[in-house]
Amino acid sequence: MSKKISYDSQRQASLSQQFDHVKAMIDTESNARATEPVSLLAVSKLKPASDIQILYDHGVREFGENYVQELVEKAELLPSDIKWHFIGGLQTNKCKDLAKVPNLAYIETLDSLKKAKKLNEARGNYQPDQPAIKCDIQINTSDENQKSGLQDENEIFEMVQYLVSDENKYVTLSGLMTIGSWDVSHTEGEENKDFSTLVQWKQKIDEKFGSKVRLSMGMSADFKQAIKQGTSEVRIGTDIFGVRPPKDQAKIL
Repeated sequence: MSKKISYDSQRQASLSQQFDHVKAMIDTESNARATEPVSLLAVSKLKPASDIQILYDHGVREFGENYVQELVEKAELLPSDIKWHFIGGLQTNKCKDLAKVPNLAYIETLDSLKKAKKLNEARGNYQPDQPAIKCDIQINTSDENQKSGLQDENEIFEMVQYLVSDENKYVTLSGLMTIGSWDVSHTEGEENKDFSTLVQWKQKIDEKFGSKVRLSMGMSADFKQAIKQGTSEVRIGTDIFGVRPPKDQAKIL
């Protein structure tokens, strides 16, 4: 059992209030859509473990991290019933490190069949008694070269087929994930074409494979539009935790 991390009462009050504020906005938008609730993933990258402990004590159980080593270190320090989501760029040589984390629940940025197979192998070797890792296939809907994600239909269908097949036991298909382009995501009042593209991929996949994949799209700047367009989850960091420090100045403790 991890030792509880201490924190400042003033930070506790501020952070809890901000989380509740963001959650209320999401619930309002979700209720207006009149469909299933939209989940809020608190993105805690580059923030100290004490901030996560505050929200954990506030009832939050799911957190998103972008860097493998940071997630690994935080998972060792914080309560074991946290469900960690990895939402950063995934390198093949880091699959083993992630798969070792027993309470890693999701990888939202899976972008190659090779990585899916590496994760399945490593999870089976190191944490075979833990639940399968739920995977979102990252799709590059904005056609930006600097962004990760699949675009080719054959590659996407091949990934889906592997994740839903009996060939693997330790990774499974959860949904699709995208990051909208900056320009589109900061244009208010218009349908986000990058989100529309992900919705179209969902329709194709659900029809072909008989699935019902979730969508993970929308961050601080564009989550309201993402909810209108059918996302199952929004990933919010700055609006909850505040401005992040530079990576070389961030401290876990």
